[in-house]
Amino acid sequence: MATRSARSQGVMFRTFSFSALLGVLTLGLSVAAASFPNPLKLSGSALVHDPSLVQRASDGKYFLFTTHNRGGILTATKLAGPWSSVGSILAKDSVINLPGRDDIWAPDVSFHNGQYYAYYSVSTFGSQNSAIGLATSSSMEPGTWTDHGQVIASTKGAQFNTIDGNLVIDENGSPLLTFGSFWSNIFQVKLGSNFQSTSGSPAQVSFNSTSPQPEEGAFVWKHGSFYYLFFSSGTCCGFDANNLPPAGNEYKVFVGRSSSAHGPFVDKSGKDLRKTGGTLVLASHGNVYAPGGQSIFTDSKSGKDIFVYHYVPVNSPKPYNDEYSSLGLNAIDWSSGWPVLTNI
Repeated sequence: MATRSARSQGVMFRTFSFSALLGVLTLGLSVAAASFPNPLKLSGSALVHDPSLVQRASDGKYFLFTTHNRGGILTATKLAGPWSSVGSILAKDSVINLPGRDDIWAPDVSFHNGQYYAYYSVSTFGSQNSAIGLATSSSMEPGTWTDHGQVIASTKGAQFNTIDGNLVIDENGSPLLTFGSFWSNIFQVKLGSNFQSTSGSPAQVSFNSTSPQPEEGAFVWKHGSFYYLFFSSGTCCGFDANNLPPAGNEYKVFVGRSSSAHGPFVDKSGKDLRKTGGTLVLASHGNVYAPGGQSIFTDSKSGKDIFVYHYVPVNSPKPYNDEYSSLGLNAIDWSSGWPVLTNI
């Protein structure tokens, strides 16, 4: 199993150059010295990649969506589980006529206008022949989703790669899609009122200038008077326990913020994300290796914003093997004006 960076650029980018490593470490500043809380202990089966977690308002039930299995769906009545696999977003292959339509990636699910919207990605390893599609449901239950097909696509040689879509409503109440992986990194495009048609040209909102431009998986979240742009950077997967990347070169999560959903986004030091900026939010620690693929939701039971991500467990039947990529959950403390992860 592989996720975003392997999907977007293939195995040729799993080993970074020394200059690229310096760029990644510059983003994180003191990665090694940072301290992070452990994720919530879970029960049941919660093996996921690129997780999106939504709590249904009608009954408080949790729905967890994951890469592969045509957008796998897991559910639980408690955040700690037990989690159970119940089906998929798509009952059959995506209607998007591209290779990879049988194995969709990175579903992003949210509730608007009385229904749930799931943006998903169709692509193959190392390809820019990619598309972001849309499915909708009134309940999130398997078998209730309607596949509406393509929202935006890219082809070989384009400036960007259309995977890892994320929907946010901007300060004017209009839908905005953030997306991108490696090729010039993170972009945004305006959506029409139907949440599917696009308007105007995509605009770049985050960029790491160091080869191989290892940013992807953007997620925008509104808190207080700011919009926070989170992204994953580094090597996500395909690890060999006997030949790991240099420490700090694996997946980790960064953030910048702006008073507008459209940016410009800057990190805590004031550096523009388009100029290799980013404040570190989460990196490897203890049993947690290469965390990323992040999203956020507000838990109505606790009132807390919950940070949702996957990580590769060090302690597993196959250490550092992303076949065991697991769900990570932490609460967020916003008191400083920046997201700081805490125990739930």
